[in-house]
Amino acid sequence: MDMDYIDIGVNLLDSSFEEDRDEVIDRAFNSNIRILINTSSSMEDSVRSLNLAKKYPSKIFTTAGIHPHNASTGDNSLKESLTRMLQNDCMVAIGECGLDYFRNLSPKDKQLSVFKTHLEVAKETGLPLFLHQRDAHEDFTNCLNEVLDSPIHGVAHCFTGNIDQMNAYLDMGLYIGITGWICDERRNADLIKAVKHLPLDKVLIETDSPYLIPRSLKNVRRNEPMNLSIIAEKLANEMGIEHSQLANQSVINSKKLFNLSI
Repeated sequence: MDMDYIDIGVNLLDSSFEEDRDEVIDRAFNSNIRILINTSSSMEDSVRSLNLAKKYPSKIFTTAGIHPHNASTGDNSLKESLTRMLQNDCMVAIGECGLDYFRNLSPKDKQLSVFKTHLEVAKETGLPLFLHQRDAHEDFTNCLNEVLDSPIHGVAHCFTGNIDQMNAYLDMGLYIGITGWICDERRNADLIKAVKHLPLDKVLIETDSPYLIPRSLKNVRRNEPMNLSIIAEKLANEMGIEHSQLANQSVINSKKLFNLSI
């Protein structure tokens, strides 16, 4: 049975796709992926991502923003630049933004400042947030609650946490983005326990390709959007629902959050 999908998180600008990006995109669309949302991690990325989306109208959309790893690149003009960039119709979310204390590739104070700028833009534009958090749960939730009113319009991208963290995000109104992490038996125990309680109307699916290759794929050097059905099938199984039900609802949820039409 054919099912449609929307991959809400791909990294098509990654260097591993440099030689065959168009073929990767074609394989995705030939695998019933109806829409790809490309993730930006810097303002330079956002420009490149916009140009890519324009090549595939109504099929590729994109985010605009600065990943916490790159927070040091944020300057005093960030709010103005981000707001202007987001006026393009194929820009459907703000991010990838948030906090990452696991690597601290940018200083914490700079991460906090840049994250709050993104939140202010979200408040003013009404666009959803594409959120990243690693080892920074408390500061992350404090920032969201400080700047924004509940419910918060956005997705906890690549959620890998436990049920308490998931419930905290759900209470804020966030959607939960599930990746191939759920296919990794070495580290997925907390996530599997959590998704058994994940409301169907709050689930989104994403490959985060080229990262997080589903473990069932052997001798694969990178993840591709065409593998989204593997994630959907595993997630549906852990949630105790039919694959088709999960696929259909995740499309509905994606269209609602990102204001998409297909």
